[in-house]
Amino acid sequence: MTASEGPTPCEDFDVRSLLGHLIGTVHRGLATAQRIPTRGISHVITDVPDAELASTYATLVASIREAWSPLAAADKVVAPWGPCTALDAARGFTVETITHGWDLAVATGQPSDAPNGIADRCLSYAVAVIPDRLRGVMYDAPVIGGKTSSTTEQLAHLLGHKRHRR
Repeated sequence: MTASEGPTPCEDFDVRSLLGHLIGTVHRGLATAQRIPTRGISHVITDVPDAELASTYATLVASIREAWSPLAAADKVVAPWGPCTALDAARGFTVETITHGWDLAVATGQPSDAPNGIADRCLSYAVAVIPDRLRGVMYDAPVIGGKTSSTTEQLAHLLGHKRHRR
């Protein structure tokens, strides 16, 4: 098994497919900000060569900042999960990115705490908006009783991601 085939705390992805999913998330976030339908955007981008994953992600992040900056918090957009405010869409994409960033960091032995209190904001938002009806569909059951070392890990556990795969 190569490093890119290694497991992650998100049981849906190995390291390589998780990287492709993070790139797909940025593509969907960019389209949402530009008010372009996201239906045809893959959840896992597979056509980026391994050597270009980091630079592709960095380029997309610069583009997404530019696309979101003119939007006001109350502006209406259609995110992949449905119509909402620009603020709620940005929060949803941030929760996704921070959670899968934790998955990637844990899987590759990197520091896994999100900077600047962002995980605290993501956790309070996620607790308030993730309905039980999405458990088993988009999110696994929360990890209960696991000792967590950070708010970032608490967020990941809320979404059903475990430090050790089953």
